Amino acid sequence: MKGQKGFTLIELIIVIAIIAILAAVAIPNYLGFRDRANISAAKESLGSLRTALEVYRADHNNYPATNDVGTLESTLTASNPIPYFSQSDWDKLEANISSWGTVNVTGTDYTIEVKAKDRNNTTITATPGGITP
Repeated sequence: MKGQKGFTLIELIIVIAIIAILAAVAIPNYLGFRDRANISAAKESLGSLRTALEVYRADHNNYPATNDVGTLESTLTASNPIPYFSQSDWDKLEANISSWGTVNVTGTDYTIEVKAKDRNNTTITATPGGITP
């Protein structure tokens, strides 16, 4: 058996331990990046909805009064001279959030809360003043 070349058991265990340590560092970082990306995608989609509401207000002098996502969707995607928020925009928004929270749109104000698709289900709120995570 002398003169055979190969790796000893100790060498293999050391290599496996190094790979495990690298994985233990890399996996949480990857999950953190993925969470931030999901939150950013939800904020971007909610920002598009916020823009559509502002365009609606500019054209009609008030926001569409509704407390229901379905009614809000039908109002903003109705056949108007200016398409406010298309069905594909709604599909993208639905794809980027895990669930709807509070939807309260009155003639003069609105608050829309959604949950992002991250590990913590981060609540994102859109108001006329901006979007908060």
